[in-house]
Amino acid sequence: MKNDSSKILIAAAAGAAAGVVAGLLMAPSTGKDSRDGLMKIAGQVAENFNGQVAAYMEKFNGLASMLNGSGDDQNSMAVGADANTGKTADQA
Repeated sequence: MKNDSSKILIAAAAGAAAGVVAGLLMAPSTGKDSRDGLMKIAGQVAENFNGQVAAYMEKFNGLASMLNGSGDDQNSMAVGADANTGKTADQA
């Protein structure tokens, strides 16, 4: 069963690759135009990806600083701190 799934996945990937190659070979534009178009699209995808990663990193850093107790809240306590003293094991 597992072997059948991998064969189907390989066949689908090979079919997709063949379709891309055929599309590029039969395109009415020149090779340079095709490459330029692909580079433009790749650049846009990279910019979108970087923008999304940056947004998630900002959220992650905010969460990390909140969990570490370095936020603006004076009453916040570090993760793993003693409830009575407010100190962590390495601060004691």
